[in-house]
Amino acid sequence: MSWDVFIMRFPSEAEAMDEIPEDWEPPSLGAGRDVRGVLTDVLPGIKYSQNGWGDYEGPGFSLSAPVNEADDAPVAGVSLFIHGDSEAAAHAALAVADALEARAFDTGSGDFLTADCAQSAFDAWRAYRDRALDQHGH
Repeated sequence: MSWDVFIMRFPSEAEAMDEIPEDWEPPSLGAGRDVRGVLTDVLPGIKYSQNGWGDYEGPGFSLSAPVNEADDAPVAGVSLFIHGDSEAAAHAALAVADALEARAFDTGSGDFLTADCAQSAFDAWRAYRDRALDQHGH
């Protein structure tokens, strides 16, 4: 079970997803090679498979980020699939968003992540995960 965060250049004035017009087209984060380069700078040691799936081992968490667009193809968004218990995970998600000059969206809570709420969003996901695993006998 992962904490899923989506990185995109969402409109800065939107405080919630329902404030984004249906016909909105996301600006590119950059070409595939450039986005992978930013992730490599922010997440030192990230390893990419041939299909563009990036895997990173952080302190107490792991993160997967598929960026399978061709080197010169535009990338509209990046998904971060985060596993683990470390508070560093929330900081990593925000660091990726900042480096891509984008915003992070927590798919579990339905809220944008900010420096003020990222840790509480991660804690809420962790509590949900623990309850779900307990209910299934794990």
